This record gives sequence, structure tokens and C-alpha cells, in this order.
Amino acid sequence: MKHLWKAIFASSLLLLAACGSNKPAGTLQIPVDTSLAPAQATLPGPDGSPRPLARMVGESGIAMDFVLGELVVSTDDESRLNAFLARWGGRVIGQVEKVGDAPKTYQVQLDPSAAQVERILQQLNQNVPNLKGRFSTSSPAAAQLLAVALAEAHQEKMTVSPNFVLASGAIPSGSTSEAPTPSTPDIPYSPNAFEWPYMNRGSAQDIGVGEAWRLLERAGRFDNKVRIMILDGGFAPSGDFPETRQVVGSWNEPNALQCSGGGSCPWHGTHVTTSAMGRPDNAFGVAGPAGPVGELLAVPFQGDFIGIITTLERIITATLFGNPKIINMSFGFELDLGWDVAVRVACLALCPAPSEIIDGFTTAVAATGKLLFASAGNAGKDVDNGGGIEGSTFIPCESRSVICVGGMAHDATARDAGSNFGSKRDDNSVDIYGPYWLWVGFDPDNRANQARLRAGTSFSSPFVAGVAALVWAANPSLNAGQVWSILRDTAHVGGVGVRGHERRVNAFAAVSQALNVGPSGPSITLSGSANANLNREWSVTANVTDFAGSNCPPISCPLTFEPTPTRVVGNTAFYRFNTAGSRTIRVNTRDLLNREGSSTQAVNVVNTPPVVSISQPSSGASFFVGQTVQLLGSATDLNEGPDPGPGPLTCVWSVSPSSAGFPRSGCNTTASFATTGARTLTLTATDPQGLSTTASVSITINPAPANLPPNITLGNLSPGINYNNDGYTWTTPLSASGSATDPEGNTPITYTWRATSYAPGGGTSTVFASNVVVSGPTTSSGNLAWTPSSTPSLFAACSVTNAYNGQVVRLTLTATDSLGNSSTRSLPDIKVYRCTLD
Repeated sequence: MKHLWKAIFASSLLLLAACGSNKPAGTLQIPVDTSLAPAQATLPGPDGSPRPLARMVGESGIAMDFVLGELVVSTDDESRLNAFLARWGGRVIGQVEKVGDAPKTYQVQLDPSAAQVERILQQLNQNVPNLKGRFSTSSPAAAQLLAVALAEAHQEKMTVSPNFVLASGAIPSGSTSEAPTPSTPDIPYSPNAFEWPYMNRGSAQDIGVGEAWRLLERAGRFDNKVRIMILDGGFAPSGDFPETRQVVGSWNEPNALQCSGGGSCPWHGTHVTTSAMGRPDNAFGVAGPAGPVGELLAVPFQGDFIGIITTLERIITATLFGNPKIINMSFGFELDLGWDVAVRVACLALCPAPSEIIDGFTTAVAATGKLLFASAGNAGKDVDNGGGIEGSTFIPCESRSVICVGGMAHDATARDAGSNFGSKRDDNSVDIYGPYWLWVGFDPDNRANQARLRAGTSFSSPFVAGVAALVWAANPSLNAGQVWSILRDTAHVGGVGVRGHERRVNAFAAVSQALNVGPSGPSITLSGSANANLNREWSVTANVTDFAGSNCPPISCPLTFEPTPTRVVGNTAFYRFNTAGSRTIRVNTRDLLNREGSSTQAVNVVNTPPVVSISQPSSGASFFVGQTVQLLGSATDLNEGPDPGPGPLTCVWSVSPSSAGFPRSGCNTTASFATTGARTLTLTATDPQGLSTTASVSITINPAPANLPPNITLGNLSPGINYNNDGYTWTTPLSASGSATDPEGNTPITYTWRATSYAPGGGTSTVFASNVVVSGPTTSSGNLAWTPSSTPSLFAACSVTNAYNGQVVRLTLTATDSLGNSSTRSLPDIKVYRCTLD
């Protein structure tokens, strides 16, 4: 580990420094190379005024930009600081209180123009034989500032170093030809975030943010909000920012830092914010993992070394920050460890190195129960130098207690070529990888509601931080270490293509584990009747209880039914069985955690026998030889005909003793008998499965009288049924033709229509009203014209039990000749509904 190596190195130089006067001189050099230039000429100060920048490059080739005329001093001894200030006419323009093991740190402004660089270096090299390295600078003023820093570090035994400048960890917009718009055909875009390759499950990265959202919603955890600090620059709020948001400073001020590799990124903080917690499902912009649960604390900072330290200290001591749980830092710089060691050597190992100063602050912040995330950088470098002795450290990515995030290529697990990576498996390497390419939306320079693909570990880091927020929302009782352990332990491993940590963030697995659900899968309760009628629709409803402990709808717990039903509505399956016997219905489900559950129900498919009845003739009736006898009956079967049934069956009439013309078919037919005597008429109906039902009446055939009654002819009732598929509302006008002829011509014939009604809901078992005249007597016509509501005495009041089930009504025509001889004939029974639900 680099920190252990530095400690050993410092201890050894202490021993060397204590050797005799024959020690060799140091070799430190600070030459001026005017071909060097900082990435940007100036950096705004706290008051907005520009501060000129310079660059130094060590023997490793690492470029480090810093602020001219400023030094960062760390010491707990104010007398040492004051002595330094007095020598150089310096003044303190900012200070950071002591936090944990980190000493008090000061931002000092000074004019080092009086420094004689060669003389200072000669004295330093003479006094510190282990001092070495060559640090080329972009200007004489830069060389003077570095010489003063090392001289003061040596004289006062305190940490003195330049105020280094950081870079935002994003690739500048337009710097890569691959950056598409949504209409770019080679990189498809969908407005549905669930389909994005870095948000869905099943793609190469298989992060599963969308499904993690569904888990949290099912568990009712969206109300658990997580405060996230975005330490950055360039925050322009829009409809994609969380509703709960606060800025420590001002909105809509562009970012002062340049992006990695140069180029401006004025709204870097805006895109970092939406990468972490862009609000989903609002038809605007993009979506980030913590969108449903994140609360934003936007903290613009000035972009230099002292700015990081100041902000980290205030996180602990200042109430205005509101105690965020997660801190994201999508910026950094590469510190040449040659300079880090030079400062340590110059003070004879009696002061911490600059990297150790930042370590002290990050460790102190993490100790307050917070998670710190930082981008790994976009130089395509191995931060661990291939596993050997490291020549640099990436700050804050490799700082202690910081989770360093690298980036995967678009829709792939392999590291993006631009992302830094680690070849070691320790805590000072790249810890985990997120997506390197993310969709970003609105900013003040791009106001269209359009998604643009942007790249950089600047977006990888807040994305993983947003996943951490989902874990914390899933289980608010977790501490920071437990949240990181879940992220670490549930991550996909491998496929990144590096020798170090190849962890790839897995939001779905992390949230699943954080929910701490029990070992059993979903349970299913089936509610369906134990019996099903043959050929009739039967249903079973499956109620699923999942890890959330409540009913889980099919959208979250999809159902499969075996055998396949005829149709499914929601969580209810409908079957229609065409053979009788026992069946077993199996229902399977899978919850959002991908756990299975099943249940079965046995159902007995029943074939109900037909139902038959005889309306005419009535039992005990007498007829004469040759008289036309109406055979009026009904035959139905619950399992036949269209829903809801019952459906009609064929009526078959037989007689005993046998007689000519029998057996005969038809539910409304006629017969006559040539001989006298007792007869038994039997009506039989047989369903397609062979079940039969019979009904019988006894009649007597007498000798023919001298004068015969009229012969009646009836037509069909009109209109067809118009209510509930089996009857009529009682306000329906009904009509039927009727006529009669008399064998002897005894006219006129008198016609009378009568109705008999039966008790509600009871078929024809109980008479309600008998032989009520509904039309006639008249000699003009035998036709029926009747509206049931005109005869209310036939019908029960709606308050009567079963009144809404309708009443059976039998309509009978009586024809009487002029000598008083009568005959009757009835229409098939009908059902009339006085009481309806509409």
C-alpha cells in the first residue's frame, strides 16, 4: 500500500538525516520550462476575482497545476505559521480547523518574488541529503513559489505545498464523435429508462436500477429520503432535479473547472446531479438511480486543494450542510508522489505529506457515518502503476475512506478505454465500476428536452452513489460501512479486464439484500369453487403475498396458470371444461426478487342432469277420442347453450300404453288418441353426455261428445326476450296471434286470455296468482296484446324475497263456441321481471 511505503520511506530518511557531516547532498531541481502551460490560465477566487495559475511537471511526467501566489500550510503550531508569514509578508486568507488527525490548515497568500531559487535549493540539498527530484515549472514565479514551500517545510517542520487545481472528471461535450443524439441509429435511445443498458436487467452491465425501483416501491420505501451532497460546480436546476434541493451558494453559476483533458464543462454539476438522482417518469430529461429517494445538497466549490479541505471540514462542523449521508466528488488531480515525498523529506518527516493531509480529512468525514464517492479519472491510467511502487496518487479517488469509481464502456462490462483503473486489490485502488457513458439532459446551453450521451467517470461516481442511496432507502437502519459492504458484496465480479477489483455495481442485488427479506418465496392463496359446471365458465383468483407482506399484483408478481385458461383478467383465470371429472389447477408466480412460489387447487367438473317439466296437459286432465291435445313442456340443461345457461334440449314424448304417433319430438306439439282409456304421458330429455331426466302426467281419454269444442291455433310470442337473456321487463308490450275454428260451425267463438304466475325465483313449483284474465272475453279476435305491468296483481312487490329473479308466467287462450263448449291452448312459459337493477 502506498501509505505504508511512504511511512517506511519517511522513517528511513529520518535515520539518514541523523548521520554525520559526510553525508552526500540532495539533488532537488526546480528548472523553468516556458513551454509548459496550465490547462486554464486563471481560476476564480472566493470573491470571484481571477487567480493566475502555473504548472509543474515532475520526472514522472505528471502535470500538476496550482495557484500562483498561494500556499497551503498545515500545522497546529501558530508560532511556526506566524514566523513563515513574517518572513514572506504573507497573510492568511482562509483556514480550516483541525479535524481528527488532520492538523489545522491555512490558505496563505504571499509574494515569493524575493526568493532566490538556486540559493534556496543549494541550502536545502545541503541540509537534506535525501531530497531529490526534478520539478519543471512554467514560470520563474512558479519556481519561486515551490522553492519557498520546500524551504518553509524544512525550516518550520510543517506541511507547505502549492494550492493544487482539480479537474472535473467528464469528457468535454463534442470531444468524441461517438456522442449521439437520441436519433442516432447506431446507439438506440428509448424514453423508457427501464430499457437503458445501464439501468435495466439482463443487459451486459445488468445493473437493474429499474427493477430496484420496483422493489422499493413494493416495499413502500420511497418515503425514506437520502440526502446526497454533490460537491461540484455549475448547478442549473430544472425539472430533473429532486423536489427537495438546497444550494450552499448560488444556482446557475457556471463551473470554473475544465474537464479532463481540457475543454469547458460549465454545467458539470448539473449533469453529475442528474446522473445520481435525475427525477424519473416526468417526461423530461433523464433519470438517475436515486431519483425516487434522493435529496440534493449542491455545494459549489472553488476547485482547488484548499477548497476540498475546507468543504470536508465544514461537513463535520457546519449545520448548513444538513448532515448528508452520501458525498460525491466528480473531480480530482494526480499528485506526483515525488512532490509528496519532497515535502515530507524537506520537513525531515516531522510533517504529513500533502496526500496525508487530505487523508486525514476524508477519514474524519467518513468517521461521522458518511459515504464518500469520487471519480477515478479519465486518463486511462492504472492508478496502481501495474502493481509496482506507485509514482502518483489520484486525489480524492485514492484518499483514505473514499470509494473510488471507475467506468465501464457503453453497454459492456469492459473498462472504457478512457477510465482510470486499478491493478491492486486493496483499499487504495479503484473500488468499483459504474457506467462511463450516461444520458444527460437539460442545461442552460442545451435547453431542448433531449437526451445526449456523455462520458466520464464524473458520471460513473454519482451513479454508484445514487445506488448507495437506494440501499440506504431500502434499510435506513444500516450504517455507512454496512451500505458499502452491501454494494461491494453484491457487485458483479469480472469482465472489467483489469487485474485489480473488477466489481461492477449491481443495484438490483444490493437493494434486494438491503431489504433483508426472509428465505421463503411468494405465497399464493387460491379462491375458487371446489366444483365447476361442465361447459360453464369457472374462475379461480390467485392472491399473491410477496416479500413486502402485502398483496402483490400481477404487474409485480406475474402469474402463470396450468393448464392454460381460456382468458385471464388481472389475477383471475377463467376456464371452461368440456368433460366431467377431477382437475388440478396449478398457479406459479415469480416476485421482483426472482423467487418462485406456487399453489394448486382441485376442482370437480360436474355434469348436471337436464331439467324437464310439463305445462300441458295437466295431470288428471280428460280428453276425448280424436281431440287435439297440446303437449307443452320444457327441457333445459345447465351445461348446454350459451352463457349463462341453462340451454334448451330436445323434448321427446312417449305414452303408455303405446299409441300411434309416439314417441314424438318437440317441446310444443300436439297429439290425438284414437281409443279411450287411461294414458301416461312422459317427457324425456337427454344431454350430450347421456344423462336423462323424465317427467310424467296421467290423462284420461273419453268417448267423443256429440258436439266438439273449437280447435285453437296459436302463433309465436313477440318480441324475443329482452332482459337478462331469459325474459322480459314487465313494461314490454307482448303479442301473439290466436284463432279457433269450430267443427260444427257454432259461432261466434269467444276468446279469453288468462295468465297464471308463479312465486319469484321458484320456477313453477308454487302458484302466485291463478287464471287472471289479461285479455277478453271478446268475439272479435283471439290475438293477444298485453303489457304485463297492466296486470300488477300477477307480480310480487320488489321487497319480496327473490323478486329480482323474475317470475314465470303461463299465458293460456280459452276458446268457447256459441253452445258453451271450450278448449284451451297455452304459449310456452315466459319469465317476467317486474323488478330490475337498471
